[in-house]
Amino acid sequence: MVIKTPIHQFTDTRNIHISLKDFLYISNLLSLFRLLIVPILFWYIYQKNYQLAVVVGTIAIITDLLDGFFARILNQHSELGIILDPIADKCAIGAGIIALAVSTTTIPIWALLTVIFRDLAIVLGNVYLAYRAKMITRSNWWGKCTSFSLAIALILYLIRSTEFPLPEQIEFYCLCVALAFVGISFVSYSRHMLRLLKTETVRQKTAQ
Repeated sequence: MVIKTPIHQFTDTRNIHISLKDFLYISNLLSLFRLLIVPILFWYIYQKNYQLAVVVGTIAIITDLLDGFFARILNQHSELGIILDPIADKCAIGAGIIALAVSTTTIPIWALLTVIFRDLAIVLGNVYLAYRAKMITRSNWWGKCTSFSLAIALILYLIRSTEFPLPEQIEFYCLCVALAFVGISFVSYSRHMLRLLKTETVRQKTAQ
C-alpha cells in the first residue's frame, strides 16, 4: 500500500498580519494558556510530583484538542494561531520530556535527543526558509500525529511514575509509535522545504 504525502501548506511571511483581535479568539487563548502552563508542568515533573504533572499534562492535551475544534466551528483561523499552536505544542512536549529525563531514568535519553533534533531541525529550517523564500511551513497531518502521540507517551510515563498499574511497557511501545511519527514528519517537512527552496532558486535564476 502506498501512503500518499499529505498536502503541505506554507505561510508567506510577507502577508502575516496579527491584530489585537486575534489574541481574543478562544482558540488562541487556549494555545496561550497551554504555553503558560509549560513551566508548571516542568516544575511538577522535576519535583517528582507526578500526580499533579499528570493533571497539568492532561489539561495541556485537552486544550490542544479544543483550540483546533473552536478554530473550526467558530471560524477563528488566524496567522497567530498558525504560529502559536505548534510553538505551544513543542514547548509543552519538550519541557515535559526533558524534565522527565532529568528527574527519572525511565525514559530513554536517545528518545529525548531524537525529539530535540527533529524540532531543532524544523525550527532552523523554517528560519532559513523565511530568509530565502519568505515562507514558513505550517503543521501538517504528520506533525499533528507526532505531537499527539508524544503527548500520550509522556502522560503514560508520568502515570507509570505514580506506580499506577499499567500494562507492561505500554508507555515504551507508545513512545516507539510516537518516534515513528517523528521520523515520518521530519521526512515530510524536509521534502516540502527542499522542494520549495528548489522552486525559489529556479525562480530567482529565471528572474536574473
